[in-house]
Amino acid sequence: MHYSELVPARTGDPVPHAERLRLAVAAYLARFKGTSREHTNSDLRCYLAWCAERGLDPFLARRPHLELYIRWMQEIRRFKPSTVSRRFSVTAGFYLTCVIDGVLEHSPSRIRPPAGRAG
Repeated sequence: MHYSELVPARTGDPVPHAERLRLAVAAYLARFKGTSREHTNSDLRCYLAWCAERGLDPFLARRPHLELYIRWMQEIRRFKPSTVSRRFSVTAGFYLTCVIDGVLEHSPSRIRPPAGRAG
């Protein structure tokens, strides 16, 4: 399977969509304060940048996209296992908040978290 087969169609109107994403990010980050918010913001920006580089709407991401994101962190960026785990945890938390807030019907992050050590 090729990455292009996994890219869902984009939504029609980018302005409301951009606002919807901005509000979802703000709602998630509002749960944190101080340096926790700064670190969470940085980790979430990493995921959103990864999506943007691939033309992937984060609201249309599915489990295979998140698996590819994990592999990218491990194999391309060569992040330490603890960094991969933390960054994926932030991404999963973002999606969970989107479900709680009614932005998404279900979270694509319901996958086995990456291993905590190199393997």
